[in-house]
Amino acid sequence: MTARYLATTLALLAVAVGYGVSQRWTEPPPPRPVRGPAAAARPALPPAPPAAREILDRAAGLALTPEQAARLEALDRQWIEEAAGLLSALEAARSEFSRFVAETQATRGTGVGEIQRRSADYRELSADFRERRRLHGEAALGLLTDSQRRSLAPATSPDTRGGGQ
Repeated sequence: MTARYLATTLALLAVAVGYGVSQRWTEPPPPRPVRGPAAAARPALPPAPPAAREILDRAAGLALTPEQAARLEALDRQWIEEAAGLLSALEAARSEFSRFVAETQATRGTGVGEIQRRSADYRELSADFRERRRLHGEAALGLLTDSQRRSLAPATSPDTRGGGQ
């Protein structure tokens, strides 16, 4: 009698566990966390205008004049020199912040204020790089005619983001 009682209990327990597991697998995933107001308030960055190199790469389709091509080449050389220094400083700041984050994880955390203070240099350099890149792109676009800018527009739509160096 006890064997029969034990077998029945085990069978019911197996069915209950199986049912519970199967219900867990069919549950919808938990809802995604709601983004905070700070994330929602932050506007998306507009796409950067194309760099001089990007315009030069499309020179044939744009029918650039020799003067335009020469001025774009000069602008491209200037940007390469400027970007090298900016990218070097940006990489140094990124490395420093990465080291800080690794140390923080090893020591079990730090305050939000300290994280913001330690990331300030990296954020400022990133913003400076984006701004200078935008100014470079605008200078390059300024060398084109209206017709050439319209021809270039499809390649620099928000989907392709005319960024880069």
